[in-house]
Amino acid sequence: MRLQTLRSELEAMKMKDSEDVSSYITRVQILANQLNDNGETLTDARVVEKILRSLMDDSENVACAIEDSRNLEEMTINDLRASLEAHEQRKNKKSL
Repeated sequence: MRLQTLRSELEAMKMKDSEDVSSYITRVQILANQLNDNGETLTDARVVEKILRSLMDDSENVACAIEDSRNLEEMTINDLRASLEAHEQRKNKKSL
């Protein structure tokens, strides 16, 4: 029962409007670790795909660029974090 609840939580998880990329990725990783601790095997590739699917709408173009230019099967969560944080920093600089 616990495993099913965790799976549902992961599937429903979305990035919040006020949330930065690092915080969101940390939330996803915590849930992924809980799933792993309860017997579900989640690969980095599956977590990377989940994160890319659930980013804010204004990050969709960077998500598409990452999907097109990188092999998601080989991409680590830390690689994704670095790419998304760099994009977020550029976006924040432009809004100042």
